[in-house]
Amino acid sequence: MVAYQEMYPASQLPNDVMYTRKAMEFINEDFLSFFATGKRSPEVIKYMQKHGFTQLLDELEQAALNYPNITSDFLAFSYYYSLVIDSNLIDNKRAPNTFMSDGHIANVNLKTSDFGWQIDAIGFRNTITKMHNRYNLPILAAENGIGAIEHYDGKNMINDDYRIAYHQEHINEMCKAIEIDGANVIGYLGWGLIDIPSSKGNVEKRYGLVYVNRTNKDTKDLKRIPKKSYFWFKKFIAEKDTQLSQKGEVYNDD
Repeated sequence: MVAYQEMYPASQLPNDVMYTRKAMEFINEDFLSFFATGKRSPEVIKYMQKHGFTQLLDELEQAALNYPNITSDFLAFSYYYSLVIDSNLIDNKRAPNTFMSDGHIANVNLKTSDFGWQIDAIGFRNTITKMHNRYNLPILAAENGIGAIEHYDGKNMINDDYRIAYHQEHINEMCKAIEIDGANVIGYLGWGLIDIPSSKGNVEKRYGLVYVNRTNKDTKDLKRIPKKSYFWFKKFIAEKDTQLSQKGEVYNDD
């Protein structure tokens, strides 16, 4: 799978557009191309040739010879947020896969999570549609969710309405990618069902529909407590299942 990053240029300046495209090519498209076709991005290969990565290229070429015609039956990706690239912050002598971290600025048009990730459901739709248009393979949304700081008082339900809104908006945009854009989506997985350590080992960055009663330093009793989003998701899935059995519903751009 690809940890996909949707990116927008900060302005219409040609450098903003070019540096954003290059960041997308090196961080997203090179991997998707390899998974889908067995071939690396020509732009990435050229960069590696010019910057002393010939041994690695030879190893990759030999591996491709040893395993010909092996490509993916579908493309899987994670998606959490989008970001904006400002070329004025980028040193063009650095590798393009650093452009995202070097040039990242806030998007004033989007809401932001507790951990600084900006919420962009339409970017989720665009990501699905672009992947399907380019590679014509089934798409699996393998990770999608919002991390938040949450506390359980031992009595009252955690009302994570922001998580409900996040998943509802992203699922609705995914359905538009299917119904309007023609994408073949084979699944959607929220990250995650219960609170678990994030990729940086922080269990207090909570993604789950179910609260786990512990902190980073104290395991407490590890009790599982369903949040409001748990019951919403259960109802939402049941309703969608009923709609699909009745030929589904048409999504428009409203």
